[in-house]
Amino acid sequence: MNRTQYKNQFSKDHYDRMNLSVPKGMKQVIKDLAAEKNLSLNAYILELVRKDQEGMFDTMQLSEFNRNRILTIKGNTHDGYDVFLKDGRTFHCRTKLQIRQYLAQDSQSLAQDT
Repeated sequence: MNRTQYKNQFSKDHYDRMNLSVPKGMKQVIKDLAAEKNLSLNAYILELVRKDQEGMFDTMQLSEFNRNRILTIKGNTHDGYDVFLKDGRTFHCRTKLQIRQYLAQDSQSLAQDT
């Protein structure tokens, strides 16, 4: 496998690609906003998503340790929450308290495994 094939395979294995459509002229606005913060367009969008997640993590009162374990949380108080961990596991909880309890219990079990 040559270098280009390796890089392409690595990207395919480790990253998801997505196309984003915005109204005419908005692309330049977003690029300019990213440039003002010395970020690439990709890094800027990821930063916005991270900040949105931080807001949810704050309302759930999650510890820094648990924030670092979570890839994302989707849901609401009516339907419950789907929690996606960075290690590939997912779980569903009805309340924010149940999420904190699950993560605390999972942390204890991980500590016992090591």
